[in-house]
Amino acid sequence: AGAVGGAGTSLTGRTGRGGTWGSISRVFARNRNRNKSNPVAETEPTDFQWSPLTEEGYAEKLRLLREASSMPMERWRASQVLAWLEVALGMPQYSARCAENVKSGKVLLELSDAELESGLGTSHPMHRKKLRLAIEEQRRPELVRYPTIGQLGHTWVASEWLPDIGLPQYGESFMHSLVDARMLDTLSKKELEKYLGVTRKFHQASIVHGIHVLRIMKYDRQSLAMRRLQSENVDTDPIVWTNQRFIRWARSIDLGEYADNLKDSGVHGGLVVLEPSFSGDTMATALGIPPSKNIIRRHLATEFETLILPARDPSQKHSG
Repeated sequence: AGAVGGAGTSLTGRTGRGGTWGSISRVFARNRNRNKSNPVAETEPTDFQWSPLTEEGYAEKLRLLREASSMPMERWRASQVLAWLEVALGMPQYSARCAENVKSGKVLLELSDAELESGLGTSHPMHRKKLRLAIEEQRRPELVRYPTIGQLGHTWVASEWLPDIGLPQYGESFMHSLVDARMLDTLSKKELEKYLGVTRKFHQASIVHGIHVLRIMKYDRQSLAMRRLQSENVDTDPIVWTNQRFIRWARSIDLGEYADNLKDSGVHGGLVVLEPSFSGDTMATALGIPPSKNIIRRHLATEFETLILPARDPSQKHSG
């Protein structure tokens, strides 16, 4: 049940950056008929709309979440299920149907995927998967491999993680599919291509290795931030480097005229260190250095090997 408490702590990263909050559960309890006559609640599963939520209402949601975190899902009341759906998962677009059809945590645990779709209206396969993964984590919390994974919601993935790995251009599609860290951890190639629009092999590899780094760090964003901070001004520990850090590195080795070509390229530390085929030539291509510039390419190759080879040494531990 610790994951629910963890999800609550992630709200600080979500409230000011485009999260969405649905109607308060008490309103549903009093005005169920109004929901039926309000198609917006059911037909607009968009991630970008804001619905007004008073400070008191938000505080009440957090109180319900804290309460729920101390008990198994099967004992949750309807109001706690709603708070979890809206705030912990950031899925308020489904709260009207949830209030109508899911009266307790026990009911939610018993729903099949087909019933999730018919009862909550989760017709988008990725939204359904997000909900299913979160439910299963609540069903067997003792089997959760990464205790802090629930803290990393879809807003963090789209607005922080993707820019960090140099792929901010996919932010909108990831946001539309509500991809959170649990979904990242189980992402398939088919889902990348079909639902997220990531068809370039280089970008797919970038995402796969980016996820590998998150696993190495046990999905602990604080530990990851600390390691990055320690190598912010020193050329060490490149496995945790962001795309922006590699741009700065390129400038620091006198390749400033090419450095900005790394923007939106998908080049980041996980890809560079963990992908065996990523070489100095690969970096030269990503930087847009023409093949004819032999001296510049040789200079880059030397600097690249100095930085990356020690990080690829088998004796180096990447376990955080």
